[in-house]
Amino acid sequence: MRLSWIPALAMSAALVYLGACQNDDVGSSDSTPAVEPSVTGTVGLGTEFPNAPFLSEASDDYFLGMSLADAATVVAAGRSGSLDAGDLRSGDRVEVWVTGPCAESFPVQCTVQAVHILD
Repeated sequence: MRLSWIPALAMSAALVYLGACQNDDVGSSDSTPAVEPSVTGTVGLGTEFPNAPFLSEASDDYFLGMSLADAATVVAAGRSGSLDAGDLRSGDRVEVWVTGPCAESFPVQCTVQAVHILD
């Protein structure tokens, strides 16, 4: 008796499991990814490009100075209305999620998926 269905069943189970683990998409404009943030830190505002937000006091020095200006989603507890990266204030404590590879430069250039402003 051939048991050729066993590998197919095992592969299907693995794909279902991996699909359940891949819940890192931003669900809506008012949510953050369902995974741990890539880095935490404090917002600084640039002087070369006035008011351009960047990450200072980063929990991982790799991300120090990373631009937050093009964040896809900005979420803040205690602030009303729609937010974008221009609403980040100097000194805001933030959690940041990045997606994809980062360009190896200084400061590092990453695609910022979401920023959560902490209370």
